[in-house]
Amino acid sequence: MTAFKKLKETQTLHDVADLLGYKPKALSYILYKIPNEEKYTEFLIPKKSGGVRKIKAPIAPLKHLQQRLATLLCKCLEEMCLHGIKTDKLSHGFRKKFTIMTNASRHKNKRHVFNTDLNDFFPSINFGRVRGFFISNNHFKLNPQVATIFAQIACHNNELPQGSPCSPVISNLIGHILDIRMSILASKAKCVYSRYADDLTFSTNYKAFSDLIAKKDGSDNVWIAGKALNKEIIKVGFTINDKKTSLQHKTRRQIVTGLVVNEKVNIKRDYYKRARSMCYSLFQTDEFFIETTTPKKVPVAASSEPTSGETTSPGNIVAETVESPAVNKKGTLNQLEGILSYIYQVKAPHDKRESPVKRKTPSAIMKLYREFLFYKHFFALERPLVISEGKTDPIYMKCALRQLANEYKGLIQKTDNGYEYNISFLNFSKNLSEVFSIASGTSGLVDLLNFFDKYMHPFKGSGIKHPIIMLVDNDDGSKAIKNIITKLHNYDSTKHYTRFSKNLYVVFTPIGENGENAAIEDLFDKETLEIKVDGKKFNPAKKIDEKSEYGKIVFAKKVINEHQNEINFAGFKGILTPFEAVIEDYKKGKDKQPEAMEEPVKTELVKKKKKVKKE
Repeated sequence: MTAFKKLKETQTLHDVADLLGYKPKALSYILYKIPNEEKYTEFLIPKKSGGVRKIKAPIAPLKHLQQRLATLLCKCLEEMCLHGIKTDKLSHGFRKKFTIMTNASRHKNKRHVFNTDLNDFFPSINFGRVRGFFISNNHFKLNPQVATIFAQIACHNNELPQGSPCSPVISNLIGHILDIRMSILASKAKCVYSRYADDLTFSTNYKAFSDLIAKKDGSDNVWIAGKALNKEIIKVGFTINDKKTSLQHKTRRQIVTGLVVNEKVNIKRDYYKRARSMCYSLFQTDEFFIETTTPKKVPVAASSEPTSGETTSPGNIVAETVESPAVNKKGTLNQLEGILSYIYQVKAPHDKRESPVKRKTPSAIMKLYREFLFYKHFFALERPLVISEGKTDPIYMKCALRQLANEYKGLIQKTDNGYEYNISFLNFSKNLSEVFSIASGTSGLVDLLNFFDKYMHPFKGSGIKHPIIMLVDNDDGSKAIKNIITKLHNYDSTKHYTRFSKNLYVVFTPIGENGENAAIEDLFDKETLEIKVDGKKFNPAKKIDEKSEYGKIVFAKKVINEHQNEINFAGFKGILTPFEAVIEDYKKGKDKQPEAMEEPVKTELVKKKKKVKKE
């Protein structure tokens, strides 16, 4: 059943509660019992373009309800797009697969680019507009009681609050009317049009820019919205912010939603330079600073009645919100990663379109992003890090640690809320693999060993406080890793771990008593490995017969994770004990030369397997 069909059948509060996964009493309590003044927390944040923005953050119960409504309405919006909605490619904000990049790309390499934005975009959409939209819109035409409940969930103090999870999708639905009018007007003016939230952009390659959209105000290069544009925007309940209106010619830098669009979609040069400077500071000193402004309230004399945004105070004084001077504030790794990820996502498409010869040399942003990720994940560690071959290995190890918590208190601790791991596990995400330019599995670990020292070399801070443990299956696939270790450290197969370089150790899964190979799945007992799922048996190989077999992902989630309390994890002592030994070895001497563990761990499980084979 489609999202729209479900909505059409919804008639009462009970129906709405059922549709959103709530009991009617719970929904009524959130909407009607919680005092209105207690539903939101208000605070101010500085805008990148100057000024401040008021955020109204809903309390947890209301936020969860709004998220449910937002999910439902997003499905409706996508269904509308599938059925040929005319503005499918015009609205780029708050939608899957649409970004500031897709918005900016519609206006690249144009003669003229005109930008403007709307005043108080979310607050302009009040309770009546939201309710009326759901009743009268041809796609929805909801029962008035249902439309009222939706508006009550979404609105606060007669406006759509900026901070609510459902405000973006509702603004896009109501903005659909605006986009239709803008699209028609743009066509008359021979322009391309797009919108990202409250930012409207028109562009053209024609020599003269149409006065339907904008006109020059005086002799200076100041442009204001044309009468036709103003008229159409007012008709749909919005107004233009005259302070944010500009026309950019191709001979100068053209900006759309913060991106340069003169020839291709790109980052502002000074933004990239600041990011590069912050990285250099971080790599040398373990810290960097971000220029920021903080909104604050200062007392000023009131010459008349307080304006909106001011609150009265005794003695004819008002507290006015102003922007404090820019200051340098110490930045966090997450902030810098967000900046670099943003730059990389904008620039990466250009690099991928380069010729094969140029692609062999990483781009500047890829090099910088790679260095940062290396610093974050391998140098500035807050806890010992485990790197494994597959995505399922951390699931196995976490389950094993929870069961063996009393024996490995150095690796895991019990808390009032469950367990806290004293080690972390690297998530080899798609983005991480792409930036590092390494494959998944053993080949990726080989690459990591080969360039580990090279990428650790530039860092001069006080990092490498904790060891990195690379866990490798002791099978035929590990030969390349053993060869690398042999060249540097005269690898000894009787040793269970090797300190490869600086804080990097390599730990192999235990081998059998007769030297037989063993992968991490071999640490489970025979009974666990023979558990069937939907009548299928487990096959750890890469290629499986899906009709009769299931693979590692299903094994980890459906067998190990779901039945961890009944599974015997004794075999995992063969890797957890070396983990503790590695951590202790690194504590004793961070500057010691790499060396191997003297006595390998033999587990009871390996002996048990040997007996099974004899039988």
